[in-house]
Formats: sequence, structure tokens, C-alpha cells
Amino acid sequence: MRALSAPLTEAILVVAAITAAMVVASAVLYNASYISNRMAAAGAEAGKYISERVAFVYAFVNSSDNCHHIFLKNVGDTVIGDIGSSTLIIGNNTYAILLNYNPSGASSGCGCWSYTEVENPNGVWEPRETIEVLACPPTVIEPPYRFVMTLSSGVKLSESYTG
Repeated sequence: MRALSAPLTEAILVVAAITAAMVVASAVLYNASYISNRMAAAGAEAGKYISERVAFVYAFVNSSDNCHHIFLKNVGDTVIGDIGSSTLIIGNNTYAILLNYNPSGASSGCGCWSYTEVENPNGVWEPRETIEVLACPPTVIEPPYRFVMTLSSGVKLSESYTG
């Protein structure tokens, strides 16, 4: 009986070792696939972030209504959608005011902002297209002015201007 139990024990140990190796290999392959998919998604997000770029063109303050007219250009390679979800802050070296987006349009003292497409008004901010942001803070701000806009994708533009 002893002669038969040694090969049987050895066979059971070999099967157990093969099973354990398969479990480890399966876990390694699953994690490698998961990491690969996450890296691909992160690369796609980074590519989108890199392709969304905005440039400050010009700004002035209308002295009659204290509204800031800020011209911005999409200099990226992709369409920028949902501009109204952007964060817009107007201020100076002393303080800043977060303005809310108003799709109906901004007006004097409303504490809100709106935008219009300058070239091709079709509801989409296309590459090489300029928009005019109308930002109307609730109080008078003294120069030098500071403008910060962060798109919903995280792309941020910050500029100073005097008038």
C-alpha cells in the first residue's frame, strides 16, 4: 500500500500546484487587463484635455453698465461643448466674485455671465471660433481686473487686463 500512496500523493500535489498556478495566472491576467483598460481611458482623457485649449483675445469694461466684455478663442483641435458648465470668476488683486451662468443673457449688476458666438452662431464652440463672454458682477470692480475661466473638462484660462 505504501508504494501506491506515494505516487497518488505526488499526483494530488501536482494537480494542486497546477490549479494554484492557474489561479495566480488568471488573477495576473485580469489585473493586467484592468490596468491596460484604465491606462487607455486615462490616455483618451489626457488627449481630450490636451486638445481643448482656449486663448484670451481681448477684454474691456463698459463704463455705462460695468459689464466686462471678454473675447476668447478656441485654439484647440476639438469642439468645446457645454460652455455654460464652466466656472467664471471676475475680480482684481483684492477680491474675486464667482459669477453664475445665465443662458438668457447677462445684464448690469446681475452677478452672472453669458456668452455669444461671434462668427458662426450654431450653439457649438468650434476650433478657431471666437466667443464673447459678457460678465456682469454685482458690484463695481476696480482695475486691474482678473478673469479666470475653468471649462468643465478642467482646462483653465486666467488673464489680467486693465480696461
